Formats: sequence, structure tokens, C-alpha cells
Amino acid sequence: MHKWKIKLLEKIEEKGKGLFSGKADLEAMDFLSEKNSLTAVFSRLNEKNLAEKKIKKKKFLAVFAKDFNETENTFDFSVVFHEDFMGKNGTEETLVFAGKKTRLNGKIYFICKTSRGAKNFAETMKELFGNSTTLGIRNGVRLIASEKKKGIEGKINKEIEQKNELKTEKLIEFGLRSKKYFFYSSFGVFSAKKIDEGTKLLLECLKKIKEKRILDFGCGLGIIGIVLAKENPEAGIVLLDSDFKSVKLTEKNIKKNELNNAETIVSDGFKNFKGKFDLIASNLPTHEKREFLEEFVLEAEKRLNSKGRLVLVLNKAVFLEKELNQVFGNHRILAQGEKHKVIEAVKNLG
Repeated sequence: MHKWKIKLLEKIEEKGKGLFSGKADLEAMDFLSEKNSLTAVFSRLNEKNLAEKKIKKKKFLAVFAKDFNETENTFDFSVVFHEDFMGKNGTEETLVFAGKKTRLNGKIYFICKTSRGAKNFAETMKELFGNSTTLGIRNGVRLIASEKKKGIEGKINKEIEQKNELKTEKLIEFGLRSKKYFFYSSFGVFSAKKIDEGTKLLLECLKKIKEKRILDFGCGLGIIGIVLAKENPEAGIVLLDSDFKSVKLTEKNIKKNELNNAETIVSDGFKNFKGKFDLIASNLPTHEKREFLEEFVLEAEKRLNSKGRLVLVLNKAVFLEKELNQVFGNHRILAQGEKHKVIEAVKNLG
């Protein structure tokens, strides 16, 4: 771990039961669990499994939960590590619930890059808890702390009510090939406000498909899988994601679009279920580390039937062609947009 991060984390001096949420920073969790009983809350199953694998401290507990409401304990302190995808509303919600779960006179710590609005979030913490202090800035990362003082509980509860109101789901209408689709969305999930251009490009490449067993990997709101299920009523569609919130929204969207040939799975990649497919389609989460993408290609090939297809949409800046050739022995570009490309690889093509 970098010295700057150690210096910053050393300023969290509390000892006892701690709550960790936000970005799954394994180094920070491992460091804080040296002297504390640390509970880390994850909404993504793959992150929970990775933390359990990497952090061997006896006092470390990884919890897979939708939100803090599912953690029953009160903690001596809490740490929120900022993550970009959460957005402003998601970050504020996490801070509010961290405050709710922190005992009286305990501290709520927030770690955030200055370039990602740390100063603004410091003001937010001051509004929420009546105080906030910057304890240190290292390598462009700021550590902010607020103390939960007497009389603040009512304000926190009011904020929770307001945040719950903000969770009201947005209904997105999407038209494709003379059919209309409706998708419930909410902040904190991929492409929450509109259908991603990469997803649209991928769907354009999946017209009149013949495959009968299909996997939508990293389904998000379920857009790819739901469109394929509607257009191919004889096919069986599995929609998979590691994010609990995304899968719950997908289940709701399957019902909204009146489908009976689609099912959902919460899974850490391919680890939590069995079965093979004729087609695996995915708008891959390319913010993941390179090793995740390489492992995905290997595992996808194993989960395809002979002559099965892997069809991916990627940002043009991401290159998987070499890996596809190594594993499948082939690949071809099906389409290119302004920022995205669609690639196909076929198992046992020759």
C-alpha cells in the first residue's frame, strides 16, 4: 500500500466496531481491520467474494446487502470510501445511512479525491451532522470526519425519509424494431437515465437470431436480455449481474414487459450457477481491471455450447481482440459506432 494512503488511514484513530461502505478498497479494509472489528457492506457479490478471499483478518466481516437497513448493528465509527458510479445522490445517501448506523459521539469518515468534489461533500457532511473537519490531504485524496452529536438523530431520520423519496424509480421508454419496451431505473445503476449507446449498437447486431439458450452477462436494467426475450419467445434468457440492486430492477422490468421466458441470477461472474448457452451477449463493465476482462473471456468460452457465440460491445479504447483469438481462435468486428465497437467470437468455428 502506498505511504500516502497509510498516512491518511492512520488518522482514523477509533478502536472498536467499524462500518465500511462505498468503494471496495481492499487495502483500506485490510488496514482498518488490523485493530478493529470491521463490517464491510457490499451490494455487488463479486466484490464481497473478493474481499473475503483477500482479507484474512478474524475480525473482518463482509456482508452482501442492498443497503444499510440490512445491517442490524450500531457501530463505533463508519468509513465511506467515495466511488464515482454512486453519483452525488448515492454518495449522500450512503453518508446519511452511515450516520444512522454510527453510535452517539462516534465519527463518520469520508475518503474522496479532491477532483471528485471532496470539498462539496465536506459541506454536505456539515449540513447533515452539524460539523465536518478535513483531517488530511494526501496525493489529492481528502479525509473528512464528522462527529455524531446529541440531538442530530431527528435530522438524520428526516434525511433518510427524503433520500427514500429520491429512490422513486424512473420509467424509461425504449423503441426498437417496431416494439416498445419499458424499464424501471434508479440512481446508482449503469445507464440510469437513458439507454446506453453501446447497448443500442449491440442490439442492432442481434437481429433475427437463432440461438435458443441466451445469457445477458452484466445485465444492469436487463435491456439486452429483455429485448432478446421479447423478440425470441421460443428462447430461454438468463439475465445475470453481481449487483443486487440491478437484478431487483431487472426482475421488475421482466414483469413490466410481460415476459415468461426470462429469469435472473445474482452471481459473481460465472461462479454461482451452472449451465451452457448458445449465445452470451454483454455490454461489459470495462471499468473493471484487465484481469477481470481476460478471465471473463476464458470463462465465457467454457460456458458456450459448440458453435456458440460471444457477442460483446466495448469502448473503442478497450482491446480484447488478442485474448479472443487466443481463447476462441477467431473474432470479427460486427459494428462500430462513435465510441463503441461490437465484437463476435465463435466457439469451435473451424
